[in-house]
Amino acid sequence: MTTGVRPLRSVDRKREVDRGAHAAGLVGLAARGVLYILLALLAVELLTQGKDRDADTRGVLHQLAHQDGGPILLVLLVIGFAGFALWHAYVALGADRRRHDRGRQLGDAARAVVYGLLCALAISFLITSKRSGNSDQTDKTWTARVLDWPAGRVLVGIVGAALLAGAVYLLWRAVSGDAQDEPAVIDAAPRETPALTVLGRIGNVARAAILGLIGVFLVDAAIEYDADKTVGLDGALKRILDQHYGDVLVVLVAFGFAAFGAYSIARAWVNRAASAANR
Repeated sequence: MTTGVRPLRSVDRKREVDRGAHAAGLVGLAARGVLYILLALLAVELLTQGKDRDADTRGVLHQLAHQDGGPILLVLLVIGFAGFALWHAYVALGADRRRHDRGRQLGDAARAVVYGLLCALAISFLITSKRSGNSDQTDKTWTARVLDWPAGRVLVGIVGAALLAGAVYLLWRAVSGDAQDEPAVIDAAPRETPALTVLGRIGNVARAAILGLIGVFLVDAAIEYDADKTVGLDGALKRILDQHYGDVLVVLVAFGFAAFGAYSIARAWVNRAASAANR
């Protein structure tokens, strides 16, 4: 009699883990949306208050840590980033389901690391008020170090080319009829309404533009052997501001970021509501 009970308990336990992992994915998806909206707001501040603003992830988290009520939102982001990291790790480790797609496993593992680092960064701002610098300066520092490695120029060039390829893929996703997010998010939140698709397309165009710009500067740095040629999100927006109609372009990028943020939050909500309705 006990032989039939144990498999049932194992199945129930697996279902509980699946539900918990999906819930973590939805929470993380909402946190990603909040981050993009904050980046959009900071890009607008960069436009209206001058180029001394840090329009990047570090700048967003730093400001939250020093604003009234900001630490509360920062705690929620920590939970969300941790949830997204756990969800991507859960998907990546599902080897039995992903044997046919090792590339996707590696991508999900990389995203788990990225969101784990974002979680750690947010925690660091909760603990200390020290400024960590903007992404532009940090990227220059790391690029300078890599350029001094054997074959460092090749590595920097490969990273730049990869970012350019990512930008092309995001642009293709935006103009295609496919779902506007990566597979792990679609697994956690499969429902995408027509309105969400529009928001996702707008957001992916903005993301492609920034990613492509950073990639171009990285490739240029590798060719010219000059780390000062590189930029992060901070520097990319400031370079755009220096161009003719730069103000308009930054507003469009900010609008795209805000659209992707709204898309992420709405997707999490729509799928949460649909899941609750099916119970």
